[in-house]
Amino acid sequence: MVQTFTGDLVCWDFGDTLVDELFMRAAPRECPEWTQAFEQMVADRPDLFDAWDLGRATVNDAAIAMRQYVDLTPKQIARQMTANFADIHWFPEVRTLVERLARTYTQAVVTVNPHEYWAFAAGIGLMPLVDVHVTSAEVASASKVVMVERAREVLALPPGIDTSLLIDNKAHNIDEFTAGGGQGWWFRRDRFEADAVAVFGDVAVQR
Repeated sequence: MVQTFTGDLVCWDFGDTLVDELFMRAAPRECPEWTQAFEQMVADRPDLFDAWDLGRATVNDAAIAMRQYVDLTPKQIARQMTANFADIHWFPEVRTLVERLARTYTQAVVTVNPHEYWAFAAGIGLMPLVDVHVTSAEVASASKVVMVERAREVLALPPGIDTSLLIDNKAHNIDEFTAGGGQGWWFRRDRFEADAVAVFGDVAVQR
């Protein structure tokens, strides 16, 4: 059950909270099997994706690994991976809330994402709406507690997460965060409107 937010920092997850996180699976016209191949690579190479998220690998390492899954040249693979960075789509109702909250609250993105996240954020116009961005690659940790603590440090907010709200589509992240003393909203898109009003009250519906 979500509760009314009382605090000084709203922290958003990125994939499947702000945006559809399946963008890297978009297939080029000449390779419709790309989507399935990418899914298989994710399943086969958790080590690579963990390293990517923690800043120890890059999109170029993923492009090299993808060669064994699709019949494309290395150049075609590299181009498709970077092209997919520009094909990310907001959940429109969530963007509206982020824009409304920007008038009232300090906001952060705290995301399990590689260093390439900055291209994602710039490409969808997220940068002017959010005050600070912290990635797992920066802090070398997938913990949302660690990321929120870093965001508070950057913003010169008092230490501790009790006045921070984490909005995340993964229940285990919310569980970890609330167990550490933070406030949490387990994001489910089919409950978004009602939950937004419960958490933010009139701010969620102001025009």
